[in-house]
Amino acid sequence: MFKKFFIAAMFSVVVIQLSVCGANMPRNEMYLGGLTVGSTLDEMTGIYGNYDSYNPGVEGLALYEYGDSVAIGYNSFSKKIISILVNANNGWTTPAGLAVGMNISDSVDLYGAPDYSETGDYKAAHCYFFYDDSGNVRKLAFIILFDKNSGEILEMRCFGNNPMQSVDEYFFGETPLNYLLSD
Repeated sequence: MFKKFFIAAMFSVVVIQLSVCGANMPRNEMYLGGLTVGSTLDEMTGIYGNYDSYNPGVEGLALYEYGDSVAIGYNSFSKKIISILVNANNGWTTPAGLAVGMNISDSVDLYGAPDYSETGDYKAAHCYFFYDDSGNVRKLAFIILFDKNSGEILEMRCFGNNPMQSVDEYFFGETPLNYLLSD
């Protein structure tokens, strides 16, 4: 009897831990191609070499591109990457292997239900957030944009820690998420 109780109790603990761990994307998965918000240009060029194009932008913000499918936002004041965009199946994945071209169900299998979702006419987005220690301020966001009908992942973005625009301003300010969903 004790053995059955012990096995049932351990099973319950594992199920509870998996449901808590799978509730959102962990911080250590908010990477694309080995880079994340807060990475440096030295880390970027150390992995991928020289970029294909550079746009200096305004007020200390710059954009580095690798081909037509990778764009990396950089803050020259903080000397840190503030955003990463990947829109092709080009080898840039999350640490668990999620890539553009896969099905959105793969992201749910890996990371659980998104923290926020939005649907447009043809596209939809799943968003995962990483909060500060208080649990009240969104510090990072990971957006997975996908085809609403086929479920194919079209684009993945990681952004945050930008003093020029907060995660909340991106979602609910002048650049709302539904902008990404329009064609």
